[in-house]
Amino acid sequence: MILLPIVEPSQVGAARRRAVQEGRRLGLSDANCDRLAIVVTEAGTNLVRHARQGEIILVPHLSHEPLSIHVVALDKGPGLVSVEAALRDGFTTKGEGIGGGLGAIKRLSDFLDIYSDTTGTTVVATISEEPLPRFHDAEIAGLTIAKPGFKVGGDAWAFRREEQAMIVMLMDVLGHGAVAADDAHLGVEAFCGAKGAGLEETAALVSQALAGGRGAAALILEVPHGPGRLRAIGLGNVKGEILAGNDRRGIPSAPGIMGTSPKRLAPTEHDWPAGALLVLSTDGLKSADRGGDPLALYVRSPLAIAATLYHRRRRGTDDCGVVVLRASE
Repeated sequence: MILLPIVEPSQVGAARRRAVQEGRRLGLSDANCDRLAIVVTEAGTNLVRHARQGEIILVPHLSHEPLSIHVVALDKGPGLVSVEAALRDGFTTKGEGIGGGLGAIKRLSDFLDIYSDTTGTTVVATISEEPLPRFHDAEIAGLTIAKPGFKVGGDAWAFRREEQAMIVMLMDVLGHGAVAADDAHLGVEAFCGAKGAGLEETAALVSQALAGGRGAAALILEVPHGPGRLRAIGLGNVKGEILAGNDRRGIPSAPGIMGTSPKRLAPTEHDWPAGALLVLSTDGLKSADRGGDPLALYVRSPLAIAATLYHRRRRGTDDCGVVVLRASE
């Protein structure tokens, strides 16, 4: 994924060019690259004219998704009074506004999700080569962003869909930069190569792949496709939480470093009801304030939730990663 700060006008054009370059690399058609260019231009212009501390993240499609790219626009306020009003053509909050900015983004996107409050706004717009499917099973999304000043980092995530469950991993390799990213790649490669393996075997293979390197904090989970019992193995300070209605429960991790701890850990088990939300984060993100996050955030799409949590909780002194999975109803 590609992070693009948008705080002054010249950065809008640079973001548009970078987005088109990425769209072509992924294999989007010329027509869809044109749509992508307009969406990024409209989103970037809104950030410069109406918001504070704006940035755009370009997120390539996941392996199970149609060929597509997600444009995520984030800011630190002042927020939209009414999302519905902002989506109407001609809407503006200032005399120099761009008129139908969000309305144009809605028309040109294959998927659009917006979350906004007084702390800021998150816009997720997807440009796809194929019709996007309606999800009948779990939805998942994640973001990993390198420490400021680095192009790559040691936070990484991955998932596999198995016959009875989805296996999900978020890891935080010790250190930063290219060496940490290389170790993270080894862990992800081992995870993805463990197709058909259960939770315990997957964790052992990832630990083996990391042996001899820096090691990592990691949380690996086996999430049933329907309601049931979620199982987890964690080492270090990757945080996991299950949200179900007003109930919020943590997933414990044992002390240690994956890749250096020789013993196999026993999994913990947790209730996983229909419609529950799983949120994983590395220590590059701060914990929620005492009052918690607005409940309205957690009804948005997993990518909108993940992006909002990243933008509002990041420390700015470390790599950061966040993964959000919503159970099927």
